[in-house]
Amino acid sequence: MNTTVIKRRLYLADLEVTAKDVYIKKDFADKTAETLDKSGLAQMQARQEKIKTAETLDTSGLAQMRHNLYKTNLDTNKDTSMLDFSSTNFSQNVLQKQNQDIVANASEFLVSNGNAGKIPLEAETIKLISLWSANDPKKMEKMIGIIFNAKKASETFITQQTGKPTTIFLDNYEDLQHDITVSLRRTFNAIRNKQDKKQKVNPENYIFGAMRNTFEVWYSEYLQSLS
Repeated sequence: MNTTVIKRRLYLADLEVTAKDVYIKKDFADKTAETLDKSGLAQMQARQEKIKTAETLDTSGLAQMRHNLYKTNLDTNKDTSMLDFSSTNFSQNVLQKQNQDIVANASEFLVSNGNAGKIPLEAETIKLISLWSANDPKKMEKMIGIIFNAKKASETFITQQTGKPTTIFLDNYEDLQHDITVSLRRTFNAIRNKQDKKQKVNPENYIFGAMRNTFEVWYSEYLQSLS
């Protein structure tokens, strides 16, 4: 498509002539006709003038061509640089493959390992969440969010109980990370059993409560180990 546009603009640039250019050409042609039979010098001058005029027009056309090409490139770059990964731009088949890839490899790119900006959970926890997310990254994100909301709620509760500001740094406590994995596995199984028996259960609230209990029990044992 771009090639067609460029060719059209090149063609128009070659034909671009102003009213002044037409007048100059006509006046020059008349004068040349009057003096052509007087000497060979006039003929030579006429040829030189034609060459000069053609060069002027050609240079003008070249400048216009370069302007159009530059503008076209800018427009093309502007269009193609706009990336959009929203779901509406992919087929259901591709979306399914993308989601499967994200979920399958989540334990590699989400786990912290001391790197800032990643989630301070052990790889086993992420793998477990991936297994129970039905290949849906949004469900994974939701479950991870519940864990950290429970952590924040536990920190607030502990602060109120002890009178001291409390922050639990998961990166520093591998035993707590393992407890989270064990608690999640137990919780997922319990939720499934209830749902299979057609019992009413709110999975989000159930996970949140189980995680709060995990954090608070761990912290209580942690304080006892310090005394």
